[in-house]
Amino acid sequence: MRPSQKLLKFLLFCLVFAFGVFAVRIVAVQSDITGIFSTDSVNTLKTIWWSCVLLLAGAAIFDAIRHRSYRKVQLERELPHSLSLGGHAKVTLNIKNPYYFPLEITLTDIYPKEIEAVDLPIQFTIAANATKNISYPILPIRRGSAEFGQSCLRINSRWGLWQKLELLGKPQSVKVYPNFSAITHSSTIALEHQISQLGIHLQQRRGEGSDFHQLREFREGDTMRQIDWKATSRHRKPISRDYQDERDQEIIFLLDCGRRLRNKDDQISHFDHALNALLLTSYIALRQGDAVGLMSFAGNQRWMSPVKGPAHINTILNKLYDLHSTTTTTDYLQAAEQLIARHKKRALIVIITNLQESDADDITAATQLLRKKHVVMVASLRDAFLDNILEHQVKSFNNALSYCGTVDVINQRQNLLKKLQALGIIMTDSLPQHLHIDLVNEYFKVKRSGRL
Repeated sequence: MRPSQKLLKFLLFCLVFAFGVFAVRIVAVQSDITGIFSTDSVNTLKTIWWSCVLLLAGAAIFDAIRHRSYRKVQLERELPHSLSLGGHAKVTLNIKNPYYFPLEITLTDIYPKEIEAVDLPIQFTIAANATKNISYPILPIRRGSAEFGQSCLRINSRWGLWQKLELLGKPQSVKVYPNFSAITHSSTIALEHQISQLGIHLQQRRGEGSDFHQLREFREGDTMRQIDWKATSRHRKPISRDYQDERDQEIIFLLDCGRRLRNKDDQISHFDHALNALLLTSYIALRQGDAVGLMSFAGNQRWMSPVKGPAHINTILNKLYDLHSTTTTTDYLQAAEQLIARHKKRALIVIITNLQESDADDITAATQLLRKKHVVMVASLRDAFLDNILEHQVKSFNNALSYCGTVDVINQRQNLLKKLQALGIIMTDSLPQHLHIDLVNEYFKVKRSGRL
């Protein structure tokens, strides 16, 4: 418990009053005008001053003892079930006042480093025997487990002479996931409509998958191989077989956790953009009946065997929500060897990384090793600042040097991508914010091409 500002003001007033009387008395003595401040007058002022001090001290002691005897204020914190990176949310605190008089409270919450909070501390008054709900907005800025401590309340006593510090509530934790708003939204609308909203265009190839779907009447455009001659003879009219894209295929993501994906073009790092794209593509693949697995490499190494069913998107989220990029150098060949040792069945291997010309030998060896058993796709992120340099007008010699250097880096990178394409590797070269669209587009192209 500590004195409040009101009590400190009273004490300051008493102190100033005492110094004032003392100063005037000294001046009166030195100026030989003691008649104005006689001994009786000084004694009277002293009596008044001591009376005020004793009265204030008595009130302060009574107020402090009485406040200690009251029951504690009750507090409960309500957190969202989970948070998404960059998604605004709010924390609600329910405070109950068990006293028969109003309370003035200053509240602050002990929030984790993964969260940015505003509007703290909060000052409010709660009525007698009442409950008040206090909310403040938060913004998750880092994925992982966010640990909230207790709430700190400074409660004014009834006469407002003291402030009592109380730590109330229980420590709580909440998980900050990658931004899965696109996945949450897609659960409320049709998948095809959701995909079209994202700018992903599906190429319809009616009846040309590899899995039998149903029999139907012959339509214009059907091929001869689709005709079911037994059904045609039985129904005495042309009957075609309908096929659908093959299901029960496997997709395994190789996620680079090295230093290349630590770059930022906006508030979200390249690594978080990669996670968002991985999650969206995984969800769509699970909805299509495929199994999805993942392996991270370069620093943080995690492995998840392929799983099936849309409900397993939660399994993937819980596997990735606290995964972060590191400063480790990426070793593609080592990652490929580890994957080959862990997974034998043919699958679509999607490597999400940021390729540079210096990676040419390593990525070539890794993809050639994986191609012996799998279909390989490399989804490479492109730094936006390189494109921005090319858009700026060259006005000086230094600008010209920057421009020529940037063009050289881009050309070397493009040559590497073309080399990998010539070796049969599926390639995407995307800005971080467009990676999810390009990745889903390429997934559907592979599905419809029958390469798996």
